[in-house]
Amino acid sequence: MTTDAATRILPWHQAQWEQLQAARRARRLPQALLITGIPGVGKGHLSRALVASLLCDNPDAAGQACGHCQGCHLLEAGTHPDYRRLQPEQPGKAIKVDTIREFTRGENLTAQAGGYKLVVIEPAEAMNQAAANSLLKTLEEPVPWTLMLLVTSAPGRLPATIRSRCQGLHIPVPARSRGSDWLTGQGIQEDPDLLLALAAGAPLKALELADRETLALRLKLLDEFAAILAQREDPVAVAARWSKLDPGRVLEWYCGWLIDCLRLKADSGARDLINPDQRKRLQAIGNRIEFERLYGLLDGAYDLIRGLGTPLNPQLMLEGLLLTLAMSIGSERKR
Repeated sequence: MTTDAATRILPWHQAQWEQLQAARRARRLPQALLITGIPGVGKGHLSRALVASLLCDNPDAAGQACGHCQGCHLLEAGTHPDYRRLQPEQPGKAIKVDTIREFTRGENLTAQAGGYKLVVIEPAEAMNQAAANSLLKTLEEPVPWTLMLLVTSAPGRLPATIRSRCQGLHIPVPARSRGSDWLTGQGIQEDPDLLLALAAGAPLKALELADRETLALRLKLLDEFAAILAQREDPVAVAARWSKLDPGRVLEWYCGWLIDCLRLKADSGARDLINPDQRKRLQAIGNRIEFERLYGLLDGAYDLIRGLGTPLNPQLMLEGLLLTLAMSIGSERKR
């Protein structure tokens, strides 16, 4: 973890930051803070900034870390004794009970430098049931000057007993103009409004998409999506190619196309599109498929998203998805 620009406050976090700093000055920070928001709004960024602020020896007037003191240097080097980050051993895997137990042992909950003991659990929803139960025991017996930051895009997947013992801090999507201005300030060359539409308004996610190869890949996959519906592509062959890509991103794009098909089928003048640059194409596709079948296709994609990270074979999952897609248009033609 570094104490440079990575821990500077993002423009749309200002209200939440001031709330946290006011609680700090009043010595009313909670024992556990549940930071929520959609992917890409900077939940992890805010948690890192708060950790850096609380471990800094000389924070500025706004509470941001100086980046030069011993506390900041230890944090940057990854050797600060009063900071821990708990996460899955591998992306998409669970946070296991041993990981939580190692931290919650009594001696590990006491700060060594005389300030806060801080732990970030991200993504918090990755805790398995045993891990969540172990954390709950600690939440039920607060330790002074210990602050746990649970960061999640899916708070509903956390046990209600965990959520009820945390103070919530939600990071909303910023106004489109603010997100667009920020992206422009990052020096991107692509259309910021399109990037934000593709990212559901989340600036950091939009920044990840600001790559010509990524945007070209999206259009290539949309071509294949349309080709399956036109019976010009073999869905099994397409599934084999898609299975070699990031399944989360592929399914997100797929869902976005179907959602826009539904929106445009219901209202040809719909403005709030995920793929505004593909309006005519997706409207034409949506007009060829009944509402019920579009919703069914979307439900199937959501089922696969919920299955990400399981032992299921990605290629077989995609084959089932795209074969159903191919049959949906075939059924419409028979009608």
